[in-house]
Amino acid sequence: MAHEHDVVIVGGGMAGLATVRTLARDGRDVLLLEQFRLGHDRGSSHGSSRIVRLSHDDPSDVDRAQEAYRLWRELEAEVGEPLLKITGGLDLWDDLSRHEAALASHEVPFELLDAPEIARRFGICAPADVAGLFQPDGGIVLADLALRAFARSAQAHGATMLEEARVEAFEPQQDGVLVASTAGRHHALVIVVAAGAWAKRLLDPLGIDVPVAVTRETVAYFRLPTGTKLPTLIESTATVHEAYALEAPRIGLKAAIHQTGVPADPDEPGRPDEVLVGRIADWVAQRLPVDAAEPVVAETCLYTSTSDERFLQERHGRIVVGSACSGRGFKFAPHTGNVLAGLACEVLAT
Repeated sequence: MAHEHDVVIVGGGMAGLATVRTLARDGRDVLLLEQFRLGHDRGSSHGSSRIVRLSHDDPSDVDRAQEAYRLWRELEAEVGEPLLKITGGLDLWDDLSRHEAALASHEVPFELLDAPEIARRFGICAPADVAGLFQPDGGIVLADLALRAFARSAQAHGATMLEEARVEAFEPQQDGVLVASTAGRHHALVIVVAAGAWAKRLLDPLGIDVPVAVTRETVAYFRLPTGTKLPTLIESTATVHEAYALEAPRIGLKAAIHQTGVPADPDEPGRPDEVLVGRIADWVAQRLPVDAAEPVVAETCLYTSTSDERFLQERHGRIVVGSACSGRGFKFAPHTGNVLAGLACEVLAT
């Protein structure tokens, strides 16, 4: 016999945990199914830090980021621990006009800095002919702590979470959806598929198109001199396309080059790409005051990306799809949870 729930959520990464928390706080009977253990390193949500920022070149992203900041602070207050660390954020772009316009449209403060001023303030060696935009509200979210905070909040509000419960199939029915997993059968009025790199294979049999590519990205970590404080850094210039660096608690610095990974099967274990590790190390050595050019460790994560990096947040009858964060979704997590929960509640309201 299937267990009955208002909502079943498939996937216990950033999007799934944020969604289960919102629904549980709203008093819904909600079950989350995670195929591994919560906090695992097989997907896209692991690690100690992610960039948070208000600086974007799209006004809608600035708006969404402002709301996400408010919601992060709300979660911090609920769980009683800091989840954001504000360091400031520095963008190095050949053309910052769209960032300037997007920030100005929301009255977000920023400064334009030249290379000597960037070096003086931060010890960062910017290209001489590239403008820098400093936005003081940028920083990091403590990602591993954030995932645990979402889970703690959801459980405190009555959510059920099953780990090592791999979903095998969905069966839409007139009064809901039957979910078959390795933990049993579960019936819900609506399901939310927040399965990241596994979403496409789950939804294809239902005729729901998930137009994404799954890639395995490489991330490298470096030591910093004691006491070094840096803003988050994103560079997109003729030299490098969207390289980024941010504080990595307990290590020093985390760096990568956005969307440079190769197609991947999420069920296969992956290893860092040594060529990419070299490219990341070269960029870090040119720009940042690290102890040594060689990284202390490298790891991988999965990107599930659409061609234009948009997020998939949509409803197909009783099935809500929340996938494809295109490598930039963690900063918006509490906002994403509210959006996906809202889509699920459209069904519950009927």
